Amino acid sequence: MARKEGHPPPAGANEDGGEVTLSGRTPGKKPSKNLGGPGRLILFTLLIFLLSQIIAAFIAELGLAVIHPGSKQSLNDTISGQFAFILLAEGLAAWLVFWLVRRRGVSLGTIGLGRRPQISDLYKALLGFGVFYILLIIASLLVNNLSPELVNQKQNIGFNNIRNSTENVLAFVSLVILPPLGEEILVRGYLYSGLRRVWKFMPALVVTSLFFGVAHLEFGTGTPLVWAAAIDTFLLSVVLVYLREKTGALYASMLVHMLNNLIAFLVVIK
Repeated sequence: MARKEGHPPPAGANEDGGEVTLSGRTPGKKPSKNLGGPGRLILFTLLIFLLSQIIAAFIAELGLAVIHPGSKQSLNDTISGQFAFILLAEGLAAWLVFWLVRRRGVSLGTIGLGRRPQISDLYKALLGFGVFYILLIIASLLVNNLSPELVNQKQNIGFNNIRNSTENVLAFVSLVILPPLGEEILVRGYLYSGLRRVWKFMPALVVTSLFFGVAHLEFGTGTPLVWAAAIDTFLLSVVLVYLREKTGALYASMLVHMLNNLIAFLVVIK
């Protein structure tokens, strides 16, 4: 089958070590089924995001009530509670993606997990991280000129009451390790990879990054929407999507995401 014009997918690898592309094609083999149409992909990504958050919050709150009966503490009041919530939410999101991929009859290579990490992923991640911060500085200058009040908006990342080294470790894992794994598998792995198999690069990049940015507006918190965080995460996603496209895998984007979240962690413990 001839490749559609305008769809030059990057090379990755399937689970058997063979080359696989974002268009879902393994050279020399019959094309496999895709992950679904754009509407299905966006809907399922949204459902996975919401369900994983709701189920994780329910289980973590239930565990807190069992461990501390009669206590009026909420998840945000305890470091261990926040850790449990993030672990459950990110783990459940990743599991649901794996389940959907298997159900569609495609390999993990389709979502960028078909090969082992390479040293080149590290180099590209460091370069991507530098590019992201250049974009962030430019965007900050523009926002400061056009809407200065947005510059002072702060994203609530939790973990404001760390008291000891154990809680420091829990906060580090919760902020720096778990979200980059779960969010990359869901957003750049499932959503972007699926969109890229039916769309050209730029539309897939824009929709994926808009989804990621909107998800960080902090809906339902009773506070004004955090547009500054949405802009930051949109730009971050642009870099992460580009790395996913060019490397054919998720590892470089995961590393950039971790480096960015490491900055947030260092601010928390300061």
